[in-house]
Amino acid sequence: MGRFDESEIAGEYERDKTAAGERHAATARAARPTAEAKAEAWAQVVESDKLPNALQEAVISGFVQTDQRELLAPYTEKYFAAVKEAWDTRSHEIAQQIAVGLYPSIQVSQDTLDRTDAWLTTAEPNAALRRLVSESRSGVERALKAQAADATAS
Repeated sequence: MGRFDESEIAGEYERDKTAAGERHAATARAARPTAEAKAEAWAQVVESDKLPNALQEAVISGFVQTDQRELLAPYTEKYFAAVKEAWDTRSHEIAQQIAVGLYPSIQVSQDTLDRTDAWLTTAEPNAALRRLVSESRSGVERALKAQAADATAS
């Protein structure tokens, strides 16, 4: 949840130098509520292809924090700029983690729906990627409908 700084994370990892400890440290680093931590996590997952599946999943898990919407907002455009290339160049498992895990689902807004629709129209993703992104879009659409229903019930 971003409560610990790098020295505390490193100290915990030193106490638990297992594969699980490495994954937990990766998650904790990506969860830190700073622009630098988000940029580092994004670079590890999207701009590099060096992380093994489990570590990439851990970084994505830490990256996406619901209380960090403002920090993650700039990554909506970055997602749409990068997801097709990631899909085309990475293994299926790694690409699926990126396509689903980094989709801007916590940016619940009409803008997210519109941006997704524009991408689906212009990017020409293959059927599998189109389905994953469309399913993620549906989650945002459902959330918007639920918010509207809650607003009228109040």
